[in-house]
Amino acid sequence: MKRLLYSHRSDIDGMGSVILSKIAFDEIDYTLCKNIADLSDNLKEDYEAGKLYEYDTIYITDLSPRKELLEQILNDGKLKGKVYLFDHHETAYNSGYNDLENVTVIVQNEEGKKCATQIYYEFLLDVGFLNNTKAAEQFVELVRREDIYEWKKYNDMKAHDLAILFNEIGIEKYIETMTKKLAENPDSDFEFSEEEQEAISHKKKVTLANVQNFVSKLKVIDVDGFKVGVCFIIYEYRNEVAEYLMEKNEFDLDCVAMFAFENNQISLRSIKDNSSARIVAEKYGGGGHDKAAAIPITDEMRSKIIGSVFNN
Repeated sequence: MKRLLYSHRSDIDGMGSVILSKIAFDEIDYTLCKNIADLSDNLKEDYEAGKLYEYDTIYITDLSPRKELLEQILNDGKLKGKVYLFDHHETAYNSGYNDLENVTVIVQNEEGKKCATQIYYEFLLDVGFLNNTKAAEQFVELVRREDIYEWKKYNDMKAHDLAILFNEIGIEKYIETMTKKLAENPDSDFEFSEEEQEAISHKKKVTLANVQNFVSKLKVIDVDGFKVGVCFIIYEYRNEVAEYLMEKNEFDLDCVAMFAFENNQISLRSIKDNSSARIVAEKYGGGGHDKAAAIPITDEMRSKIIGSVFNN
């Protein structure tokens, strides 16, 4: 049986679905996407080229493509019942994606806030593609805590260190390392090796220096009454910049908007508990969660941003 997975390339939640798929299935192809626009473009191109018809099952996780495109694909007679989507973002939930066939969008339930890796994991368990193991269960919970910012609530540095390791070793090595760890030691506690701990420690030192440099160039603007900090960053440091500002918040910000042009994305993070990054993002065609959201950068936006924010 041929399977295809589309997932988010930018964080450990998107990677989680790839790792679980490689354990669950003998073979799976996957396409990693930067953001919603990138997912929509890849999905549309593959659909129009007939690539989707080559697969028995198609999974989409941690991102939701444009709704009209997804509806077109789901209603295609040749793909009926073959396409599944698993997401946890409020924008998709509020836009009624759950009304579509084989779509599961859960932001939160009685157990708490969810991440896409967890939703996908529960699906794989329910249909019998995976068996629940100690290592996998702990891994999924670490991903969840990092992705929804509960690692700080529980003071769970292991969850945050997992994301740091991902940024240090890169996508393919991270997938390979985590797949091997979960597959070879399913009944053991999830632990980092000595080599992984050294990589995490090195990355933390590099990260602090970069974050301080980004913040030193931050500008403050008003967006419909929200006090928003604006800075250029390297995309992988978006969460660390936000954490740094939360701890210090010398600018008294509501949220921070971080421009990562190499990823064609503006990442927004709430700095104050009563502010919503999602509301700011939705004003400019983006979306996400109240604590974390994003806006795709178009060519027109790129020139306007540089001109209006940094040339005044």
